[in-house]
Amino acid sequence: MSATIIGITMVLGDYVNTDIHCSTKYLAGKDNAYVVEHAFEKLDPAFPAQAKAYRAAGQSIVLVAGKDFGINSSREQAAQILREMGVAVVIAPSFARAFFRNSINNGLALLSADISGFRAGSESSINLETGIIEVTGAPIRKTNGLSQVLLQIVSSGGLLAYLDQNKGWPASA
Repeated sequence: MSATIIGITMVLGDYVNTDIHCSTKYLAGKDNAYVVEHAFEKLDPAFPAQAKAYRAAGQSIVLVAGKDFGINSSREQAAQILREMGVAVVIAPSFARAFFRNSINNGLALLSADISGFRAGSESSINLETGIIEVTGAPIRKTNGLSQVLLQIVSSGGLLAYLDQNKGWPASA
C-alpha cells in the first residue's frame, strides 16, 4: 500500500454505529460478502450499490464520516466489511476506540480530521504519512498522519500480516 490513497469520497453523518454497517441481523449464517451488499442501507438505501459501482470501476473509496464513527460494539467484522466494500481510508473527527484498534488490526487506515469541505463523489487524495488531505487538487486539511508503525501495519494488511512478515514484533518498532 502506498502512503497516498486516491479515491472517490462517500460521506456519512455523526454517530454512525457498527449496527448500521455490520448489523447482527445480517451476520447470522451470512458471510461478509452478503453483509457488504447491505452495509449502510439504513442510512442510505443507494449506498451499497454506489460502493459496488466504485469497486467495479477499480476506484478506492474515501469514507468521510462524522463524530464518533464506529460506536456501539467491538466487532471486527465492521472493519472487514469496510475493506471489502473498497474503503481504503476513513476520515472522521473522532472514532470509537475499539473500532479504531480493530480497523488498524485489520489493515484499514483511519485519520482524525475536520471533515468540512468534503463532497460526496469528489476525488480525494490522502497522504497517510504526512496527513495532507486534498479534494480535487486543493489542499483542504493537514492532520496528523499515521505513525510509522501504524502505517506499516496498515500497509501489511493488518496486525497479523505485519507480525508474520516481521517474524514477531520488530525490535525497532
